Amino acid sequence: MREGAADRELDHSAPVTRLGRALLGAWAAVGCRIRALVHASLLGFVICAQVLLVPQGAEAATPALWREDAQRMQLGLKLFPACLGAVESLDRHLGPDGSLLVLVVYEDSKAAALEAAASLASMARIGGHPLRVEVFSAADLDAYAGERPAGIFIASVGMEPRRLRLWSERQRALVFSPFAGAVEEGAVVGISVADRVLPFVNLAQARRAGIRFKSYFLDAAQAYQPFAETDVRATFLLNFALFIEWPSSAFDSPSAPLRYCVLGNPALSSSLGRMLAGEKAAGRPLQLVDAEDAAQWRRCHILYIDHSAAEPAARVLAAVKGAAVLTVGDMESLVHQGGMVALVRKGGQLHPLINRQAATRTGIRISSKLLRLATLVPESRNAERR
Repeated sequence: MREGAADRELDHSAPVTRLGRALLGAWAAVGCRIRALVHASLLGFVICAQVLLVPQGAEAATPALWREDAQRMQLGLKLFPACLGAVESLDRHLGPDGSLLVLVVYEDSKAAALEAAASLASMARIGGHPLRVEVFSAADLDAYAGERPAGIFIASVGMEPRRLRLWSERQRALVFSPFAGAVEEGAVVGISVADRVLPFVNLAQARRAGIRFKSYFLDAAQAYQPFAETDVRATFLLNFALFIEWPSSAFDSPSAPLRYCVLGNPALSSSLGRMLAGEKAAGRPLQLVDAEDAAQWRRCHILYIDHSAAEPAARVLAAVKGAAVLTVGDMESLVHQGGMVALVRKGGQLHPLINRQAATRTGIRISSKLLRLATLVPESRNAERR
């Protein structure tokens, strides 16, 4: 089947689960530009779409940021003052001169930080208090021992999570980052972009930093709810049934189950087993089976190889060579050795790395939708010769 035809079949297949529907929606949104018109109901007032639109030339004004990151920066600059203004007892954060100190922090592009600082400084006041804005490098903030800031605005993508947590706790300040994944990694507040823009709050980190928000803000904001990584991995595996097509020869019959196998991760196996119960994809039951015996590996359709598996990944890959078995693992090295998918952490989230050549050799077709959202990794020449 041509890839386009496979995509059409996937588009019209029934969703696998509620989690599947949620993940499909999330995947469809990843990498898309933020909608041109965004309405945000926040803090008892409406931020009109014209305010949230990214100005023409915004990308050129922040050359170190990708388009989506530049858009997030612009949105964050509009939301940050409202978030800081919603901190309870904000007057306790006033400096000796009666102003609120905000530090704009960068690690790569100082130019982007200077632009962000100028934008914030133009607002003049937050919560009725005068605003003072200064720019610091991440390294300088690590050693900072000056006046305690009221807020810290992150102006660089990919700031180290440890720093985000440390700065908020050491400075007892609201650390705000507009970039995707930052709230999950330890920023106190960021932005959630879906059908509307909302502040995204890490309440656990806020408590650790001694920050309390006014109730109206919490009513309007979206709270970050940690989701166990094991369950996230299981959800990815579950939904691969929607984005991947196996050759008919890989099944005993048209109604034969699609078999999942997990090596070396009992917790993942347990979570996946619960999710698969009673589910179907393309008319096939989804089934978790035991595959401790090497003779059973070739009968798996999705075979997950954990780093803690008793068998080395290289031996497992050699045993299933040529079979229509989607080999998945948690180590990047897997896709360089001839495995097909690695689910690795990137920006506080799981991200698929895909060796498309390895899948194609076995007749497995991966939807272009999934390929667009993954990083494609060429395997080593040694793996090709195996």
